[in-house]
Amino acid sequence: MSPTTTQENIKRSILELEQKYPVDSWNINGIDLWPYIRIRLYLNMLVFSGDSGDEQSNLDVSVIKSPNFLNKITTSVKIIIAIFRLQLFYLRLQKKKALLFGTHFHRVLFNGKYFNRFYDSIIEHHNLQNKVYMMEYNKVCKPIYNKKAVIKLSKRLHDYKLLSKLKLKNSGIKNTVQLKGYSDFYEELSGLNLDIQSLKVSQIDLMNWARKMNSLMGFYSKVYKKTNPSKVVFLGYYGYDDLYAALIVANRMNINTIDFQHGPQTNIHMAYSSWSKLPHRGFNTMPREFWTWDQNSKENIESWASKTNNSKVILVGQPYISFSLASKKLNNQESEILYSLQVEPLDQLGTKIINLIRNSAYVWNLRLHPRSTSNEKDLRLFLNKNGLIGNFKIQNPISNSLPESLANTILHITNFSGCLIEAHLMGVPSLIINNVGKEMFAEYIDNKLVYYIDENEEDFDLKFEKLMKNIKTIDPKLNYSEIQNPFAD
Repeated sequence: MSPTTTQENIKRSILELEQKYPVDSWNINGIDLWPYIRIRLYLNMLVFSGDSGDEQSNLDVSVIKSPNFLNKITTSVKIIIAIFRLQLFYLRLQKKKALLFGTHFHRVLFNGKYFNRFYDSIIEHHNLQNKVYMMEYNKVCKPIYNKKAVIKLSKRLHDYKLLSKLKLKNSGIKNTVQLKGYSDFYEELSGLNLDIQSLKVSQIDLMNWARKMNSLMGFYSKVYKKTNPSKVVFLGYYGYDDLYAALIVANRMNINTIDFQHGPQTNIHMAYSSWSKLPHRGFNTMPREFWTWDQNSKENIESWASKTNNSKVILVGQPYISFSLASKKLNNQESEILYSLQVEPLDQLGTKIINLIRNSAYVWNLRLHPRSTSNEKDLRLFLNKNGLIGNFKIQNPISNSLPESLANTILHITNFSGCLIEAHLMGVPSLIINNVGKEMFAEYIDNKLVYYIDENEEDFDLKFEKLMKNIKTIDPKLNYSEIQNPFAD
């Protein structure tokens, strides 16, 4: 296979492997492996080709090393405390309609509190505050909206993992392994243009991963039995071991598992696209249901999900846009150019973009990514060193509402940010300036609401100026849709 230089090539390479090997049968201890392997492969290839990928967590459930006498006492005390806290946690759990998994970078400031823009928009509108638990799997921002519903999952899991390490130390679990053809598959991976060591999908790695999943299942099983939810929802089902375990257990208990769209779900995103080999029952490491923002995303997933007997796709819209439009009564002011930056913002601010900002008649609103590698101070210093003092402002995505920013925008610019879909839903014109974005959002480009001009073209400045003249003749109208309640039975 050729080196993976574009997302289309990455997709082609993965699908070639998917067709060549019996990936739908790979299983360890009842855990379906292909979704985990496929998505790791996709993200690894993205990073290796220079595109940004999602971060992957590494859950440490290694065996406790032999401690000295003092450490034994300390460990014993920690274990006693962990047992007490866990039992108290289980005791306090109540029955809920849904358990909603999310984290701090899904939240924005709203009326002085950190508000999950996807979940809380629905919760607030439909008065569901007492019918759900919010499972925060990273840090918890303070003050947080609907505090009584928030479970600090990382803290509860910390206690459980401490106890599970002790169980694993003396466990004699016999593994059930089904990996027909995997040695040949892994040998072929080793010959590809990727970092095979960081990929961590050797047979030993997979055995360890399955062991991690099994070590957490008791926790989620008890939580689900106590809360008895009809739905377990994830803002992205992949990338974190803690979430994979929660997903697997819910699927085994026949609880409806759902991925709620939080970014692009286009036909080159391999977590959501072109699954050509999957069991008719579906993989137990994938959700049974997908909630999408728009019709394009729905159709992309539906093209393969319809081939299973228990997967479906529901168009629910982007609730935070509707919530913002309804609560703030936004109106287009068309006063700024919004540039939604990627995780590494300094890479997207080359000479041509800096010159555009310098010579623009508009203020440029540079919006950082929620997981940005640079902060506002770093970005300002970089721009100042490149001769930009004014004509721009830097926007923190946590403190500033994207719908509000889009309402003040004459043109939204992006490399390949999912903000494009949100701009599209609001009727705000977008310009893609990177080939990755062109591939990712090909079905959106219509030269009416979504445009493409490669930043590397020699006449980029002239084409941009021509586009701006055309944009001025457009009379955008913000689109509002009713906030659905997909948590209802």
